[in-house]
Amino acid sequence: MAPPQFRPENAIKRAEELVSVGNSQAALQSLYDLLTSRRVRWTQPSTLEPIVFKFLELGVDLKKGKMMKDCLHQYKKLVQGNPEGLTSVGVVARKFIDVIEKKIASEQTKEEERHVEDDDLEGGVTPENLLTSVYEEDQSVGGFNDETFTSWVRFTWESYRSVLDLVRNNSQLEITYSGVVSRTMQFCLKHNRKNEFKRLADMLRQHLDAANYQQSKYGTNVVDLSDADTLQRYLDQRFQLVQCSVKLELWHEAFRAVEDVFHLMKMSKRAPKMSTLAGYYRNIAKIFYVSGDSLLHTSAWNKFYELYSSNPNATEEQFQEYASTILLSALAIKLDILPSVGYDSQLRLYRLVGLESKPSRTTIISNILNGDMSSKLDADVKELYTLLEVDFSIENVQSKLATLLPKLVAKPYFAQYSNQIRDAIIRKIFVEASIKFESVNVDELFKLATLPEPMQLGSWDIEKTLLQAAMDDYVSFNIDHVTNTVNFIKDPFEQFIAASTEEPVEEEQEDGEVEEEQEETEAVEGEDVEAAIEPEVIVTRNSYIRNKLSQLSETLRETENFKETSYLEKVKLARENLIEQTKAAIEKTKEAAEERTKRAQEQKQKRLEESEAQYEQDSEARKLQMLEEKAAMEAKLAEETHRRLIEKKKRELDAMKEAEALKAIEEINANGHVYIDPTEAKSLDLKELRGILVEQLAKDKAELEERMDYSLKKLDHTERALRKTELPILQKEAATLKGADMVKYKAMTEKIIEAAKAEHEYKLADHERISHVCDDVKQLRDKLFESKAEEFQAAQGAKREAFEKAKQERIEAVRQERYEAAIAQRKQAISEANRKKRLEEQEAASRRQREVEAALEQKAASSRAASRIPAAAPVVSKSKGDLDAIARRQREMEEAVEKRAAEAAASKPSTGGSRYVPPSSRSAPVAKKSAAELDEIARKQREMEEAIEKKLSGKAASPASPTSAPAPAAAAASDASSKPLSFAEKMRLRRQNK
Repeated sequence: MAPPQFRPENAIKRAEELVSVGNSQAALQSLYDLLTSRRVRWTQPSTLEPIVFKFLELGVDLKKGKMMKDCLHQYKKLVQGNPEGLTSVGVVARKFIDVIEKKIASEQTKEEERHVEDDDLEGGVTPENLLTSVYEEDQSVGGFNDETFTSWVRFTWESYRSVLDLVRNNSQLEITYSGVVSRTMQFCLKHNRKNEFKRLADMLRQHLDAANYQQSKYGTNVVDLSDADTLQRYLDQRFQLVQCSVKLELWHEAFRAVEDVFHLMKMSKRAPKMSTLAGYYRNIAKIFYVSGDSLLHTSAWNKFYELYSSNPNATEEQFQEYASTILLSALAIKLDILPSVGYDSQLRLYRLVGLESKPSRTTIISNILNGDMSSKLDADVKELYTLLEVDFSIENVQSKLATLLPKLVAKPYFAQYSNQIRDAIIRKIFVEASIKFESVNVDELFKLATLPEPMQLGSWDIEKTLLQAAMDDYVSFNIDHVTNTVNFIKDPFEQFIAASTEEPVEEEQEDGEVEEEQEETEAVEGEDVEAAIEPEVIVTRNSYIRNKLSQLSETLRETENFKETSYLEKVKLARENLIEQTKAAIEKTKEAAEERTKRAQEQKQKRLEESEAQYEQDSEARKLQMLEEKAAMEAKLAEETHRRLIEKKKRELDAMKEAEALKAIEEINANGHVYIDPTEAKSLDLKELRGILVEQLAKDKAELEERMDYSLKKLDHTERALRKTELPILQKEAATLKGADMVKYKAMTEKIIEAAKAEHEYKLADHERISHVCDDVKQLRDKLFESKAEEFQAAQGAKREAFEKAKQERIEAVRQERYEAAIAQRKQAISEANRKKRLEEQEAASRRQREVEAALEQKAASSRAASRIPAAAPVVSKSKGDLDAIARRQREMEEAVEKRAAEAAASKPSTGGSRYVPPSSRSAPVAKKSAAELDEIARKQREMEEAIEKKLSGKAASPASPTSAPAPAAAAASDASSKPLSFAEKMRLRRQNK
């Protein structure tokens, strides 16, 4: 059952009371006990937040870091089951940071003059400081004095760590975690805490490792790195970590953060912001500049410029500065004429700046000059490039630099690359001198390598640079201190050949024997891996190298034009040949290793097959033994199982009885009538429990009835006494109140009457003042009416005339509309009457036609029956006069229709313009035909009728069989009377009728 709700203001009030009496520690402890109690689990987190805020304020004031950390973790554990619990934890964490930052800001303001820098907040405690802090209370002793600002900085750092540990690796607290990480970095940056920043970087790396480990686990609120938003938050933290590391000059932490950014960017599917990525590559450029890697430094600058070029707020001065800086950094790269032998250990670093392979110095410079960057370069920087890469000459380089360097020194971005460019120029001078001279005086050579200020070096530094160039194989020389000359060597293998000739022959034989022994040893290892290997003979490394280089020199001498090339070209050719030989040796070693591995696998497979056969034999023997042991064990287990089953049933029965008794005891104790100890459930049964309950209930009932009787009697007497005592007091109080109310009523009545009289007098005074000017107002009104009467009458007449005119226009318009509507209605009625008349005429003609057809059919049937011949269609021949009469009647009808149409058109009113007539009221146009056309129609009709008569007369003249003639005639007569006529027969009868 959950505990009752409590009010947070009570706990806060209790804490404030304790603080007011100077007992802040007790107030903090009371809030701590409340927040870590189990009753918090059933309370809404929003109710507890004010208490937690008060606890944080007291804890910060008292600097109880451990208590606060423990309380926050307990609070999170208790409320995280609530739907709003983790949200409340985030709010509490942010409040904690706000309180501690506000406190450290106030302490910094107070203690600015006594600020003591401490390199390590956790490492300032020493045994000497501990002993001194016992008796020196007013001084800052190694971070033990709580009144110093250093101790507050230390406490703030511990608070940040506690909050980070509280909100880490929880998907519901990701935003809070990111905010705390950012504020912790700003704290380290503001107070220049380098050691704390290192610990913060390690902590963030551990949190990321834990998040990666959680990906394969199941649980609630697990951080999902596959989510784009979550991964972007972690990536933003690493970007900020790189930036703060560079500002604090912690280059090792910065490089580790760069590696984290590289791996997170490979996981992320969302591209970072252009501004963030540009700042990131700028920081990488600083890191590689400090590490001395000019090649990667320039590559990072190129990446930054590509992103920065899309900035709409950038100015031409900034573009010029960045482009010139990139070209200077490219000129400061060491010469890469000679190929590198072996594995490039910096291949991993190239991938950090988005490169798959190592770029060359020449490629980088050409890309800068051929791209968009070339138009934004400074003219002086371009001139420096031309001097060093295009028109370089050891004779005039000093004079040109003397003119150019003062301009470049004025540039703020030239100073950081001055030394590297100087080293590159001096090395180029040595290379050119080795090609031009075979022997040169030391002073003259040093004079050639002495550059103007600020690139001037002493003789010892120039000699050191010359030796470094020889170590890198750019030049080879001998210094003759007797003659004070430098002799350049054109062939790089002369020294090795001279040294190899001085070695005794025995050493060469020994080397050959060693090589043979090594080959024999490898062969023995390939045949039998387990065989003993004889110890190798020790050979000096220098002799072996000299022999190999001598062989390489002999191979190179056979190459065409080897002797005519310069020392640098010979070294380049030697390195390329050495690289090819090394690749071949590696391939050969790899094939031998694969062969040895193959033979070892075969031997291992053979041993495995033998061990499997032996294992099968042993397993069969063990199987027989296990079967015997199993049979004995099964018999013993069956007996043990039967015994255990009996004991189990007995225990279950006892447990059921005990559970029933315990349940009954809990019910009795819950009702509160009687209390029975649950430990006695084993010794009591249900019947005894019922008896105890009935006995206790009867006893309680009797006691209750007795107490009720006594209480009722006592209450009756008490109530009577109270009423008897308070009656006169109430009467006296009523009389007092009545008198007071009457006095108030009279005073209020008098006040109302006085106010009404004052108001009446004020209104009478107003009436008196107004009545004096009433006559003047009337006279002014009459005067104004007389002066404006004529204007009023004129305006009124104009308005009346306009009204009458508009009225007449409206009447005419309405009449016109009604007239047109009447005309349209009359036309529609005439067209409807004409249509009805035409329909009646068509019906009469159809009716007459049907009567004529019926009479003709009857006449034809009677004539066929009388003559006993096959029925044939009667043919009525018309004369030419009849046909002319038909054509004349048709012309008369058409003329009558045209006349009616003309009369209708003439009767149409000429109101102006054509008027719309609906389609239903429109009359069909009548096509007028001439007399010649009508005669032609009548002639064609006569020709058609004559052709039909000839055809019918030909069918009637054909002979018929005498025996079969009566039957067809009868059939035709019956068919004519029953079968309907066709359309052609109807038309023929109609023409005959006409």
